[in-house]
Amino acid sequence: MSRRQRKKLIIILVILLLLCVICFSSVIYLKNRNREKDNVSKPSNNGSVVKPNNNEEDPILTAIKNEQYYLERNLSRYLSYAKSNPSKSSKDIVSDVNAHIDSAFYTDVVDTNLDDGLLVLVNKYHKLPDDYEPDLVEMSNIYSYDGYKMNATAYEHLKDMIDDASKDGIKLFNISSYRSFKTQENLYNRYVNKDGKEAADTYSARAGYSEHQTGLATDLNTADENKHFENTKEYAWLKENAYKYGFIERYPQGKEYITGYIFEPWHYRYVGDEVAKYIYENDITFDEYYAFFIEK
Repeated sequence: MSRRQRKKLIIILVILLLLCVICFSSVIYLKNRNREKDNVSKPSNNGSVVKPNNNEEDPILTAIKNEQYYLERNLSRYLSYAKSNPSKSSKDIVSDVNAHIDSAFYTDVVDTNLDDGLLVLVNKYHKLPDDYEPDLVEMSNIYSYDGYKMNATAYEHLKDMIDDASKDGIKLFNISSYRSFKTQENLYNRYVNKDGKEAADTYSARAGYSEHQTGLATDLNTADENKHFENTKEYAWLKENAYKYGFIERYPQGKEYITGYIFEPWHYRYVGDEVAKYIYENDITFDEYYAFFIEK
């Protein structure tokens, strides 16, 4: 073979090698591109689109998991509630679900845990036994209308609060504390007959669901929203000082969707100094506190 022929053969071989490299690279490129397309959206068996499986977590899910009071057991409920309430923040989603308000009032009801003592929770999701009777003491008519009773610890702190308020020129007195199951039942039925069940449920508890049955709650001065207790100096004093004696405003304004009751500026609940202080400083309800720290 002549030198010219050898040179020509080498050129042909180089060209063939380059063509092989180009073809192989093209095949690899097309395979990778098709794989990327499959990962963007892939129909499932039922026709819905399945999102790519990658390590990036949904930002809403990430925000929920980073909330202070996130509970792993509530994850599916958080996501369902977030989907139904897209305008709510991750903080509100966690808070609302923990307090059970992702369910309708008086649904998914559980028995009140009586072992919680002074921090027992009674609301529209936690019910007292029909035969529940707490330990009570008689209340003096200096602090209360005649015939009322209250938990002994709560009563001692209530007396201290009323005495100290009087030194500031504020007159406070109990008009309703402990109520038996039967008393609450009669009261609720009376309101239903007067205003209908839907309306009554916004301001009166069904028997078994009332805090008054624990002996830890008190209505101070008035239980009539038409008297506008919230505009009095007595209410202003309570807003500023009640927590110092272990009492909280149980049904505050703006929290109706959590508590299930209208704003009741006269209704106070004893929870102890430490818990009352936390609830006051963090502007939360007892329902939220219970979900965050006790039920958790």
